[in-house]
Amino acid sequence: MNVELPVFLCIAKPTEGDGYLVVALDLLQGVEALSKFQNISPRGCALLAAHALECALKAFLWHKGKRKEIRNSKVRHNLTALWAMAYKEGLDIPKKPPDWCEILSTGHGPNFYFRYQEGEKEGKEKNIVHCGQTPALIPMTIELKKLIEDVNLAVRS
Repeated sequence: MNVELPVFLCIAKPTEGDGYLVVALDLLQGVEALSKFQNISPRGCALLAAHALECALKAFLWHKGKRKEIRNSKVRHNLTALWAMAYKEGLDIPKKPPDWCEILSTGHGPNFYFRYQEGEKEGKEKNIVHCGQTPALIPMTIELKKLIEDVNLAVRS
């Protein structure tokens, strides 16, 4: 008589790197939806895209062992710095970040212009505010989606 043994499934606890990727994938859905609207401010889409890009790059770098480096205050929200690190660590991206990444980087950090409308404070009289520039949303979304898919493949292989 054959006896079937019970199958025990084990779900591994997600790592911090997995968490970054989950957030990037979730936010990408919002970016894709918002990028199609022409009658609303593009700021919300750009904010989500910037954070999705940050999380995707951090997911890749976390899996490459750069856990301490991605927490450095000069790097952690600097999308162009994260891009350069990911390129150096072997992610198949251009060495020079595309314009959409650089635009997202200026709005995302270090002054968080996409989040707040304060800007740089140089004394009590001066307050320089980001001009509100966002990338062309649909081309950015297409390239961001490909980057996130590439990161997903890279960390899963």
